[in-house]
Amino acid sequence: MMKVVLLDDEKPALRVLGRFIGDRNDVQVVGAYTDPTEMLNDVKELMPDLIFMDIEIPEMNGLEIAARLREIQENTEVVFVTAYRQYALEAFRVSAVDYLLKPIDPEMLHHTLDRILKRRVRRTVGTETGSSPGIRCFGGFDITKKTQVPVHFPTAKAEELFAYMLVHRNTTISKWTICDNLWPDISSPENVMHKLHVTMHRMKKTLQEAGIQVRISSLKGYYRMECEESCDYFQFEQRVSRELSADQGNPEALMKMLGLYKGPLFAHRDYPWCEEERERMFRYFATASKRVAKWYQERMQYPQASEVLHALILHDPIDEEAHEMLLRMYLNLQDKHSFLAHYEKVKKTYSEELGTFPPEILSSMADSLR
Repeated sequence: MMKVVLLDDEKPALRVLGRFIGDRNDVQVVGAYTDPTEMLNDVKELMPDLIFMDIEIPEMNGLEIAARLREIQENTEVVFVTAYRQYALEAFRVSAVDYLLKPIDPEMLHHTLDRILKRRVRRTVGTETGSSPGIRCFGGFDITKKTQVPVHFPTAKAEELFAYMLVHRNTTISKWTICDNLWPDISSPENVMHKLHVTMHRMKKTLQEAGIQVRISSLKGYYRMECEESCDYFQFEQRVSRELSADQGNPEALMKMLGLYKGPLFAHRDYPWCEEERERMFRYFATASKRVAKWYQERMQYPQASEVLHALILHDPIDEEAHEMLLRMYLNLQDKHSFLAHYEKVKKTYSEELGTFPPEILSSMADSLR
């Protein structure tokens, strides 16, 4: 249950907003205020997850209230309610998670609540359990049973063989192709085939004992694996590939998939055979991130666009296009402070990573501010 506080100097507006939210059973309104000072005094005791507040309150500007709120209850998120579109920039500057235009559209309100709830659920699950049941391939390589007990392979090669079969799932692969990829330094056919048979046996035994749902078949020197377990890599690849290839993709569906990408495929594993697929998955992530960020910008949802672009830059600090999109957004919003702060980070990154200055297109944007 998410706890919500409402703040608006107009009582009719409070009643309307309260009525819309009151229809839900996953959100509880724990306070409704017309006086911002009273709300700020109570917020420590109420500990709300979210506050809907009007920006234009006579006693105290909503932007000032949000700034003071961060000092008192930093984990409480804010959604601004306003009759004026120009406040989108101000909402962005004080890190509001969204803003809604008056008169309130119930559909937009519920969409905002759903999005915030889903994000909080993902955050809570990640904190409480560490990982979801199934197979995690992004940012590492973990196999977890439904009891949250991690699966451990007896050897690194048994684990690598499973990773290889995951990438080539539902495909018939020659035993010699597998050997060439996993044991490229062994030239003796007898020795390498012995390695494969022993490692395959260990892998299958480990998966069977852990109750991992895979089906492995072999016929005339070929292997094939089918996997029925939940896997972030499978979900990400299938959904993102479909959305990116569609003429009219679904940015909201892409946004859900971006959360699955926690880092490179099989991160921290030295799998040379995986480099091409690792790069392909990152290209999917980068392309999807930019498409989603553009979609948010077109709808003046600048905090969300900024969040997506910063996440991409975290994974690829020298993505020129991502930096350009973010800096151009700051320019269009006339947010000189954010522009200069980010450009300083860009200069430092390019100097440390490449020993160079930022690309000309970025430096020329900075020059235009001087």
